[in-house]
Amino acid sequence: MPGILQIDLITGFLSFLFTVLILSYIVGDNPAFRLAIHAFVGVSAGYVAVAIFRQVIVDKMFLPMVNGTIQERILLSFPLVMSLFLMGKMSPRTEWMGRPVVALLVGIGTASTIAGAIIGTLFPQMFAAIALFDLHNNSNLSTVAGNLLTGVFALTGTIATLAYFQFTIRKTDTSGASRGWFVGFFALLGQVFIAITLGTIFAGVLAAALTALVERMQSIVLFIETIFNQFIH
Repeated sequence: MPGILQIDLITGFLSFLFTVLILSYIVGDNPAFRLAIHAFVGVSAGYVAVAIFRQVIVDKMFLPMVNGTIQERILLSFPLVMSLFLMGKMSPRTEWMGRPVVALLVGIGTASTIAGAIIGTLFPQMFAAIALFDLHNNSNLSTVAGNLLTGVFALTGTIATLAYFQFTIRKTDTSGASRGWFVGFFALLGQVFIAITLGTIFAGVLAAALTALVERMQSIVLFIETIFNQFIH
């Protein structure tokens, strides 16, 4: 119990200390805040490095190369060689060795991101929006009316937002060019939708930040209460 209590006190003191250092940014940028940020970045980088070394390099490369089958060793030789080539980026003389590896990584990453955005976000949203206009989905009249209203609202917001970013004109002289009244109306409506969306996102971020602040304040109060009770008893 004494050992556990000492660990709790040390953890609570460090939490209290770094909370105060971070909150010191209220008065402006200062060495205390920079010390806390540097410590956070250093600990995070160290943790990520250890996790990658243990879970990727050791578990997925070294151990299979030593204890794996012939097929596994052949398959692992490709990423191992690429890793060695990638290490050539550390020196200007051998930097060219890592270019194909970097190009392959960037290409695979870009393709995965685009495919994930299309398959995981764009298509599901399109199908969900189309389903709102499906009158055979629900037999209840109020549900159908609600879905239609939601679908019209979402479709109007999408079109208006896209119209806000439309700047195509047909004139050769673009000095006095402007949107037509029809596109201008939808562009203005799109600006309203964008403002509402950004305001909602900001409100969510602010609410999350206030929740974290309340939690930190509560931890400080509990730590002070714990220290106070230790001195009393």
